[in-house]
Amino acid sequence: MNKTNTRHLTILSYLLFFALVSTNAIGSSSGLPQLGDATSAIISPEKERSLGKAWLRQLRAQAPTIADPLLTSYMEHLVYLLASNSELTEPKIELVILNSSQINAFAVPGGIIGLNAGLLLYARSEDELAAVIAHELAHLSQRHFARGLDFSQRSSWTNLAALLASVAIMATAGGEAGIAALATTQAAAIDQQLKFSRHNEREADRIGVQTLSRSGLSPHAMPNFFEQLLKSTRYSGDHPPGFLLTHPVTQERISDARNRVQHLPSKPHSQNLDFFLMKMRTNVEYARDKVSLIKELTDNLARNSTSNTEVTRYALANALQETNRFDDALTNIDMLLKKRPENLIYLTTKAEILNDAGRYTETQQLTELALKITPDNFPLSLAYAEALVRNKQPQKAAIILKRQITNKPDTPYLWYKLSEAYGKIGDIAGVHESRAEYLFQAGRTSKALEQIRYAIAASKENFVQQSKLKKRMQEIKDSRKDLNL
Repeated sequence: MNKTNTRHLTILSYLLFFALVSTNAIGSSSGLPQLGDATSAIISPEKERSLGKAWLRQLRAQAPTIADPLLTSYMEHLVYLLASNSELTEPKIELVILNSSQINAFAVPGGIIGLNAGLLLYARSEDELAAVIAHELAHLSQRHFARGLDFSQRSSWTNLAALLASVAIMATAGGEAGIAALATTQAAAIDQQLKFSRHNEREADRIGVQTLSRSGLSPHAMPNFFEQLLKSTRYSGDHPPGFLLTHPVTQERISDARNRVQHLPSKPHSQNLDFFLMKMRTNVEYARDKVSLIKELTDNLARNSTSNTEVTRYALANALQETNRFDDALTNIDMLLKKRPENLIYLTTKAEILNDAGRYTETQQLTELALKITPDNFPLSLAYAEALVRNKQPQKAAIILKRQITNKPDTPYLWYKLSEAYGKIGDIAGVHESRAEYLFQAGRTSKALEQIRYAIAASKENFVQQSKLKKRMQEIKDSRKDLNL
């Protein structure tokens, strides 16, 4: 078996395993599981956390993810708004955005929330996007994974045998045959335990709509979004949205959710500008013909035939940036800043355009002023650090990046940018250490250990640093056991 197949098998095996135990889970009607209950005896929250982090590293190694600071910042803000109003006792959440236009989301034990970029393309309002996130947070708060383990320990080995067989098919017959076999195995497992899966999904719906309501968002968005998804299956043939494969939606479930929201305060759908700006930013990113898109957006603005001129102009600025028409992009973003001079999305986008145009001094001036208003803002700080590195001020960039890493130590992109800054400084040990952290968080453990060894060799005259690096090397080695249950 080649290395590529092995790596993909690893992630597919774990994905299917999580799906099976989630399907098998028997939910208690007593609500939120408490520490010390049966689920904690099976797998502790601490073990779930290390398991989730290890799984996330595996995912990053094998699936394309999005590191866009603006999109990440917006999504994280929404996730934490919902988490703070959820039934999670410790809302420590780590978000990963997958570079996929498909509609899907997932929750992994240990506080990992995964969202496909396609959700932004499909959701008609922030409330609908929030409905999916609230549903996933409910899976985490109810510890469906741990409860699934409890049941799976008592179930037969039939599903595991079928899983191993399908993995063997993938190894020998190629990806498509193996994936088809995996899908068949999963479908059989879901069919056997459907009533338990339905219980989990309805429990997540019930708790999710309450989370939406407490967060000041419309609880009606959940049944509305599910109904829209169900309608879409009429046109999808044999390829329904991925969300429906992992979250079975029926008319009965939609009706049940509608009945639940009738008893909650009615709220109008949010018209949050940030949502529509990020939706358009994502639309531009996935547009295949950006030249045609620019013509369409320009024509719509000229004819005043757009429902939201501001959002359309932002999309145009992004599309112009993507096609290296930086002066035109800046003209449009400046028009938006004239209306909202302190809008952080517009300020960051202008900084990114200036960086792409090689106008680093202007970026510094813009971001330094903006960061006085919002110190340590994540997207602005990264645009500022980029300009500093390119403008021959890597020491200042390293300070900015290390401050961000303190808040987000598991973010690969930050470590990658820090290694660039250290390279410009000439700190060889720092380059290798930050590369090691980048590779480790990106799921490439062997390469990470190789970089740590280089860092140790480069710091041979610094006993304190060497000791720290050797300790970290052992931690990375030990992390290979984190996926063991």
